[in-house]
Amino acid sequence: MIMRSKLLLPLIAIAIILVAAAAAGCTSMNGGTGLSSGDRPSSYGESWNGPQVAPQYPGAYDSKSSGTAGVAPVPTASGEAYSDIGNRKVIMTASIQIETTKFNESVDKVRFLATSTGGYVQSSSMNMYDQNRRSSTITIKVPQSAYEQTLSEIRKLGTVKSDSSTGSDVTLQYVDVESRLKNLRAEEARLIDIMDQAKNVTEILAVERELSRVQGEIESYQARLNVLNSQIDFSTITVYVTEPEPVVSYDWGIGDAVTEAVHAFVGMIGGLIVLTGYLIPLVLYLALGLAALYLLIRGALWLYKRSQNRKTEAAEEKKERPEEKK
Repeated sequence: MIMRSKLLLPLIAIAIILVAAAAAGCTSMNGGTGLSSGDRPSSYGESWNGPQVAPQYPGAYDSKSSGTAGVAPVPTASGEAYSDIGNRKVIMTASIQIETTKFNESVDKVRFLATSTGGYVQSSSMNMYDQNRRSSTITIKVPQSAYEQTLSEIRKLGTVKSDSSTGSDVTLQYVDVESRLKNLRAEEARLIDIMDQAKNVTEILAVERELSRVQGEIESYQARLNVLNSQIDFSTITVYVTEPEPVVSYDWGIGDAVTEAVHAFVGMIGGLIVLTGYLIPLVLYLALGLAALYLLIRGALWLYKRSQNRKTEAAEEKKERPEEKK
């Protein structure tokens, strides 16, 4: 038992050295664009933003080596190369605004185009704006093979007010994730072989810890690869459907004049009714206020006259008293 442990310890050390060398080889193969251990997600479920913009690689346009100006092959995890544009990984997105009088029909048509091509409606909304005009925003996902045909059908729905289409090349990012995933799976297989040969509990636990880390990274990179595949396989199209402004006619006839006059008269009567409704409470309050003010003034005048009368009577009494004494 002791001899087996002594033999397995060097074997584990050699395996760990081989794993480290394989990881270093993976990093150098990808041109230094790989992630450090601090940049990688530690477990499945954590988001990996990764390099959003694929770095440029030498030889992208090398007319001397190939004789023509073209795209240089990108090596894959299996050693093959994406030697033409058709093999590149491109995420397609488009935005198009359509103005149409057939609003409901156009919205239904966009939904139908998504489902009939094997895609789906990602989101949809509708609102009202200037002069009760309707507007709808629909985001659909369609297979990349049906991308151009779907755009062509959408353009037929009405007047195209704006139209844009972009493609994001994620070939290098895709190959990088794919390559790392392959190396991690190879590392996982080697660790499983080592675990099968381990007889000591300490050795088994050490290999299990390393195997758990590797399997966590495999799940994270596989999730990232699944997201890329979904974005590549299904293109995104955002459609804005709007109604045109109502057409104002300036042709005026007797019938139109009479109609306008009736509408104006009805509007005036309605305005007067509304104004009367507002004025009635105001008039009542004003009348009550004036009545109260009138009563106050009358009362003040009455008191003033009364006081004056008393003064006059008092003066007359004073005059009469001296005459009586004589």
